[in-house]
Amino acid sequence: MQHSRLARTTLAAMLISGTAISFSAAALPQAPVNDVVSLKEACQQIALEDQLPESEVDAFLLDCVNDQLTEMGYERVASLD
Repeated sequence: MQHSRLARTTLAAMLISGTAISFSAAALPQAPVNDVVSLKEACQQIALEDQLPESEVDAFLLDCVNDQLTEMGYERVASLD
């Protein structure tokens, strides 16, 4: 009986934490387009200064912009096109 109670408690905690994570991710606002453009320009400057190979720039820009958006409390973007 003790094992069953522990299993139910663990399952309930997993479901609640999963719901909380889903809710918080969905609750983030989208960044204004001009903010995304400004962040992309700043990240492009970093890529130039770091002399990244051209083949790595697109992935770097997306990661860089998304890191900044996350810090600002905005939803991440899927692409910068």
